[in-house]
Formats: sequence, structure tokens, C-alpha cells
Amino acid sequence: MIEMTRRRIDVDAVLDSVRRDEAGAVVLFLGTVRADADVAALDYEVYVPMAKKVLADLAERAKAKFGVLDLSIAHRIGRVPVGGDSVAVACAAAHRREAFEACAWVMDEVKRIVPIWKSVPPRRVRRSR
Repeated sequence: MIEMTRRRIDVDAVLDSVRRDEAGAVVLFLGTVRADADVAALDYEVYVPMAKKVLADLAERAKAKFGVLDLSIAHRIGRVPVGGDSVAVACAAAHRREAFEACAWVMDEVKRIVPIWKSVPPRRVRRSR
């Protein structure tokens, strides 16, 4: 599963998409918007066709590099509030080490090469009357 969505990430669907009887390990990584000074949300912009192609390529490279059985990536588009999931990566492998390593590698590559831009939206200023 490679998904770009404006809706909440369906974590159960991401996990279910990689589960296999021969998998002894399923690893899930959730990237969430954390509360920092003056951050109430993040805005994610993306050119969807290009990003999906790069994500699909990363999933295939991870399968070959780490010998994992399956890997899924879901990423949010648009505004994501503090505490919201912005990205989910699920990886199934015969053993935990491969699943953890593949998941970590994919996230590093997502941050490095996928054309997704994030910004902090301006806060609304209340004016006194």
C-alpha cells in the first residue's frame, strides 16, 4: 500500500496490508506532529504522482535490501494538527531485525528524497475591539 491522503491515516489498514502468515515480525512507525513553540499544526504539500512513484520505489528497494515480505507507506497531505499522524510505515519480515532496519531506512529515505514539503501555518491573531 502506497497512499497519500487528506484524511486521517487508517493505521489498522496500513498494518493489515503487510500482515503475512510467514511474517514473524510486523513493525509500525508513526510520525506524529509534535508540539513545539508556536506550532499548532503542520501543512504538508506534495506533488502526488511523483511522491507516490518515489514511495513505491523505496518500498521495492527496502524489500530487496532487507529481505522483507511487504512494506506499506501512508503519508498525510494538507493540515495535520499536533498529535496527528503525518506518516505511517509498516513492514513485515520473517524476523524483527530486518523489519526494524527496513522501517528505519525507509523513514530516513522518505525524509531525504520524497518531494513532500512541510510548513507551519500562521497562527490567527485575535484583535481586540
